[in-house]
Amino acid sequence: MRRFLVAVLLAGSPLTAGAVDFSRGSIGTAGSEFLLFDTSARGIAMGGAMTAVTNDAASLYWNPAGLSQIPRMSATFMYARHVADISYSAGAVAQRVNDATVIGAGVRYLDAGSIALTDLDGRSGGSFNPRSYVAELGWGQAIYDLSDSEMDVTMGVAAKAIRTDLGAGIANGYGGDIGVQSRFYTSARSYDIALTLQNLGIGQKFNRTRDNMPARARLGGAMRPIRPLTLSAEVIAPINDAPHGAAGAEYTTEVDRTIKAAARLGFNSMTYESLGVASCVSFGLGLSVSDLSFDYTFVPMGVLGSQTHRVSLSYNLPAKVSRRYRER
Repeated sequence: MRRFLVAVLLAGSPLTAGAVDFSRGSIGTAGSEFLLFDTSARGIAMGGAMTAVTNDAASLYWNPAGLSQIPRMSATFMYARHVADISYSAGAVAQRVNDATVIGAGVRYLDAGSIALTDLDGRSGGSFNPRSYVAELGWGQAIYDLSDSEMDVTMGVAAKAIRTDLGAGIANGYGGDIGVQSRFYTSARSYDIALTLQNLGIGQKFNRTRDNMPARARLGGAMRPIRPLTLSAEVIAPINDAPHGAAGAEYTTEVDRTIKAAARLGFNSMTYESLGVASCVSFGLGLSVSDLSFDYTFVPMGVLGSQTHRVSLSYNLPAKVSRRYRER
């Protein structure tokens, strides 16, 4: 599994580079795949169908337009333990600047663990520890000129610097995301539609060839048929793979005035062919006490016979006053 991860990090070399055409035939034609690792337990529990739902500091990853939904301040941290001692951490913080603008910053860190070095004859030559880093800045803005009593429109952008250290070589890259969210009030229940383009930019270069960035487009929607229940779905189109779908559900109940509990279920078809249908399902729980939230997600790994666990801790300050902002 670790060797597979290294192969992914090195994807885009002359042996694998080719046309990128949003199909199975383009697998392996982009590098920096760690940019696609999801960064919040809540979003992963909902199958990754978060483009139209995201509304906290994790929006820096899911859709930067969601930053504009933050009432005052939001901070989040996630830790994930994958198979073969691979670990992944992500943190982000966002602050409202004025009635229309929110800015955010975040970091991500992937540690692939220790991997044995061997030569062509299979002889051991020590070990190395691949690591990847991401630093990003984001901005979310309410677009009042396009908003009215029946619709709210927000947009956002994010810039990121990426770095991978394979021990024998270091590579840097730069990219960005752009997204929009729209909430419509024309029916008895409001609903949301969102679009984001991710990982646009300059890929990493380990040797002579620069990798393609793992760019992708996400189009999603969300609705609340009853007040405690949120349903979401989206289509995800990566440049180096075939499009796939995701769907999620979240049911929230108020235990006390300051305590809320949530149950979540998700489905993402990305790994259906490679790991089986069991790997497509995710489950999660959440607990909020005042301004602090804890989220947990369990994701089975299908034919690998393993499972992964994600935990997130978030801190969200509510709005002091109600202005034009509508709290979700």
